[in-house]
Amino acid sequence: MSEKGMFSEVYEVLFGDSWKMWIGAIILSFFSICLFIIISPWGASGGVLNWGDNVIKPLVNETATEITKNRYAMLNIMIVIGALSSALMAKQFAVRIPPLGELVKGLIGGVLIGVGAIIGSSCTLGGFYSGWPAMSVGAFIFTIGLVIGTFVAVLYLMWEADKYPGISAGATKTFLGAANWQPIAGVIMFIVGLGFLFLFPTGPADILEGSMVMMGFTFFGLLIGFVLQRSRFCIVRALREPFMTGETSAAKAVMVGILFGLFGFVTIKLFGVFFPLSFTGTGTTGYAQSMFVFGNVWISGILGGIIFGIGMTIAGGCVVGSLWRAGEGQVKLWFSIIGMVIAMPLTNSFKTQFLEWTSGKANITDAIFLPDIFSDLLDGNLLFSYLGAVLFVLVALAIWYVIIKWNEKSGKLSRM
Repeated sequence: MSEKGMFSEVYEVLFGDSWKMWIGAIILSFFSICLFIIISPWGASGGVLNWGDNVIKPLVNETATEITKNRYAMLNIMIVIGALSSALMAKQFAVRIPPLGELVKGLIGGVLIGVGAIIGSSCTLGGFYSGWPAMSVGAFIFTIGLVIGTFVAVLYLMWEADKYPGISAGATKTFLGAANWQPIAGVIMFIVGLGFLFLFPTGPADILEGSMVMMGFTFFGLLIGFVLQRSRFCIVRALREPFMTGETSAAKAVMVGILFGLFGFVTIKLFGVFFPLSFTGTGTTGYAQSMFVFGNVWISGILGGIIFGIGMTIAGGCVVGSLWRAGEGQVKLWFSIIGMVIAMPLTNSFKTQFLEWTSGKANITDAIFLPDIFSDLLDGNLLFSYLGAVLFVLVALAIWYVIIKWNEKSGKLSRM
């Protein structure tokens, strides 16, 4: 086979068709584990909050952490670049401008996502895809809110389509689509993305946002954006489609990713990262154990999840879904990101007052690490406490699977 033929064959494998979503989910979970080994798992909302701080705070003479000094802010930028490079290489990039009603829904959805992410201290990553493997009790609470919010939004969209179909009526305008120059532009964009690594000179640095950490998040962000676009990974679809069409492939792909991430996260948390594990009958302490275990149990988790779920369903993408779709030219998701950038810092400025109103104190609850619950039940036995937590997550995944498969056959929960 000629070199040209070999190149064409490799190109066809990588860019001919979209990858299976479950394959993307496994790769993305592996990248998240790698990020956790560096310092912390894959997250998204904190980075967008930093973007918003850099927009809003200077307007009131306040100082925000520079984007190049916030690992999740850089990770998100690189997700957009990675998705853009992938879309160009596959000739799938196009500037797509939907009808005005859809742009408005993108903006409103983004605002709701931003409000929900701050109230619930989570997004679909920290409060679900990474939160479940992190064994955070708050993640399961937040997920309940996500499901409720998604269901409510699906009911609204069905009502809107029936009563006010003109809101989303009209053709989508497309520019710069499927041109022969795109693959070369995609390669150039990917190289530009790699060039961002040189923003962070190697050398001694602090543990949280040091140069090597920033380089790692920048590099993996580029790869994550690439894989997101190629596999069309979408947590919104996983939660929305059972309520709309009954389709389960996205949900099963997300389950596979959570399952893969679970065992990586458990290994890291069990043996500790940076700080030695200290496990007693009263609970666990240490950097790794507390990672992505947020204090979003009960009111803040449920309410934040509901608002977030409504927003992501209306917008058509969560935080990370909006990022990679924006990279491939979806203008509606550009508006969603604008909504998040505005809403997150403004909501964050009132978060303490909200928590005081709902609970009478600054923190609505302590963060609860799932093995701590089993530790109390099992007299502090380390191995069995983790085993109990893992079994809990597996049972939760099994229940989810049984419900969506039942609905796929019966259609009892589907609105279409």
